[in-house]
Amino acid sequence: MYQITENLGRVGVMVLPLFSAIRMEGGLESIALGIMLLSLGIYSSGWIRYLRNEREYRYLYAAMLGIPVPMAVMPVLYFISASLLMHSVPLLVCSLILGIGHIPASIQIQRSLPKIN
Repeated sequence: MYQITENLGRVGVMVLPLFSAIRMEGGLESIALGIMLLSLGIYSSGWIRYLRNEREYRYLYAAMLGIPVPMAVMPVLYFISASLLMHSVPLLVCSLILGIGHIPASIQIQRSLPKIN
C-alpha cells in the first residue's frame, strides 16, 4: 500500500514542477525557498554520511540532527515548500501523498536495521 501511494506522489512531484513557475510575491515564498535550501542541504549531508561510512545501508535510514529518517523526510519537506513557492495546490497534494507513502515505508525499513551507535 505504501509503495503505491509513494509512487503516485513521486510521479506528481517530478512532473508537476515542469508546468509551474516560481512566483516570489512575499515573505512566505522567501521562507519556502529557505526551507527548500535547508532540506536540500540536510538531504545532501545524508548522502555524504552514507558514502563516508562505506555505503552501509543503515545510514540511509538513521536519524540525523534529531530528525527521524531524514532521507525520507527532507524530500517531502522540499516538495511541500516548492508547492508554496510555485503556488501549486496539485504539487502540494502530490507532496503529501509522497510523504504518506515514503515516510512510513522508510520507518518500517529503519526498524528492521541495526542501530547506529
